[in-house]
Amino acid sequence: MKIFKLAALFFSVTVASYAQNESKRFAVSPEAPKSGDEITITYDPSGSILKDAKQVSGRIYTHGSFKWKVADITLKPTADKKWQTKVKLADDAALITCVFISDTLIDKGGKDTYSWMIPPTKSSYSGWGLLRNESFADQHPNFLDPVSTINDTISLMWIKYELQYHPESRIDVFYEGLRLTKNVKPIDMTKPIKNELKFVIGNNLNNLQQYKVQKALDLLEQPANKAFTDSVQKVMLTKYPNGVWARDIEIKKIFTENDFAKKVKAYEDFEKKFPQSNFQDVLTDTEALYYDKMFKSIAYGYIVNNKDYNYAINSVKKVSYTNLIDYAWHLVGIPFDRDQEGSEKTNLEILKKYADAIIPEMESREAHLPKDKVGEMSLSQWQELALQYGAREYFTYAKLLEIFKNYDLERKYLDKVKPLMAYKNASYNEVYVRMLLREGKTAEAKAFMELSAKQNQITPATIASLKDLYLKEGKKEADFDAYLHSLKADNNEEHKKKLISELINLPIAGFEMESSRGGKAKLADQKGKIVVLDFWATWCGPCKNAMPGMNMAVNKYKADDNVKFYFVDTQEYIKDFKAQTQAFIKEKGYDFTILYDGKNPKTGKYDETYEKYAKAFHFSGIPQKMIIDQNGKLRWQSTGYFGSPSELADEISIIIEYLKAEKK
Repeated sequence: MKIFKLAALFFSVTVASYAQNESKRFAVSPEAPKSGDEITITYDPSGSILKDAKQVSGRIYTHGSFKWKVADITLKPTADKKWQTKVKLADDAALITCVFISDTLIDKGGKDTYSWMIPPTKSSYSGWGLLRNESFADQHPNFLDPVSTINDTISLMWIKYELQYHPESRIDVFYEGLRLTKNVKPIDMTKPIKNELKFVIGNNLNNLQQYKVQKALDLLEQPANKAFTDSVQKVMLTKYPNGVWARDIEIKKIFTENDFAKKVKAYEDFEKKFPQSNFQDVLTDTEALYYDKMFKSIAYGYIVNNKDYNYAINSVKKVSYTNLIDYAWHLVGIPFDRDQEGSEKTNLEILKKYADAIIPEMESREAHLPKDKVGEMSLSQWQELALQYGAREYFTYAKLLEIFKNYDLERKYLDKVKPLMAYKNASYNEVYVRMLLREGKTAEAKAFMELSAKQNQITPATIASLKDLYLKEGKKEADFDAYLHSLKADNNEEHKKKLISELINLPIAGFEMESSRGGKAKLADQKGKIVVLDFWATWCGPCKNAMPGMNMAVNKYKADDNVKFYFVDTQEYIKDFKAQTQAFIKEKGYDFTILYDGKNPKTGKYDETYEKYAKAFHFSGIPQKMIIDQNGKLRWQSTGYFGSPSELADEISIIIEYLKAEKK
């Protein structure tokens, strides 16, 4: 009787008839399958965006036991221009929904969706009712067309069907029912929520059901219902001392602990009391917000406090994929980049040791969905996403392997990230070309360099390699620049139009700074000349990474006395920064005129000119590039570096040439 009273409370709404998906484009055989059956899925793309598809794949989303799972499917063509595949349903399958894919096109089924219910199975009705409700997007995969969305009233109706045909589902859908009822019914829900929670906590609850108790309590107004909330919490912590709520409390407690020794001890106890393997079926908001941060605070605490990296390295097999990426970036990527750019030398053997532990573990995680992606994406989707997440770290590892002459493994990781980086990343292109030339694949290297040049993603080293091959073919050195320009012509024209459209024309205050060539450099002395300013610092990695491109521009105009390049060393904080600046420039072989930013009378920092311009033109950060025309007006500025030396050099050149022509 209580079940039916509950249903009456939740669901006194109009009940409409429902039917299986009747779209002729989607069919399941047998029409009334049971959980565990093998079924044939037939997709007719005629009239859809996939009507001309040569290949069709897809994903099948299966709802069972109140959870979602996603799998990839491959379809084969039939004689009547349809597509089919066979799938064995899970033993608890209650609802399936499909999307069909060809290249970048995805047919999601529109308003009707490509769905099939298996009504005898528990969770079929609730799954169908919640899948299309955007209010519950955190509880189901988000893959349907917006046009299929239903409102809370209709979702409530489907929850009613769930309870009508499966009364035992009450402890699984009570939270959704309460939340929907609160949204739909203009009544005070305090008493019904409390009564329902009293019933639910009297049952033996699994992890997900325990978490739903927490979420249902959030439906109550606070602090008016604090006493009731506290009483429920007490019951849950007493009944489930090693359960979901107790675990959430400990996660937050450890995260906020300031005493490092106490934090470490608390986490050791936490691991024993709440082993990760016991909580693979639930992800709470508290875990999502704090767990990884909690663990990182310990791992990095050992590094900061004791210079002990062993804790982090020894934990690679148990940390989340997110933390693995963080390890790779902070323990390998950042120090490697700073070493290579000359900002801070490091022991590359140690970096390789760390990378040898972290990178293979990262790669192994691609074979399994992390728990925060289960029910959200298929394995192939995860592998694609994981590659995007890890590409930068895999590339760093490849560069380390090259240094240690582990060329076979270097090729493996260069090939791994090639779909994401080839032709699009100048640094990658340089390393890949170097590998091809080392392997004696000259023709392939040339073709790769030409395609990289077309994208304007080449470094000075790559240009030198291309020029070397060009000359070996018996061609004239005098013709090389025209050849290189022809490769970039199409992209350069579009880029030129964009740059010119972004030009400004603003008055700019003068500067007077100490020059590395002696004396002072003043903007007032540069009338009739184009002045290029590049604000940088010895500690700034992107600034140094941009210098090969700036050097290309400097060399292009080194004989032109009407174009001046000044590299403004700013925001330095070490005593001997001038000596370090000169040492760096000499090491790299740059013939740059360095200007030393003056001491700011307000702050005492060496950023007087930078701070003046940053305030006037509303920018922050370095590298910061500014171009001043022959009339002393600011015409262009740019913050940051985007990775391509050739593109940067062309940008500077395009603007200089435009300003020259404009003057005429």
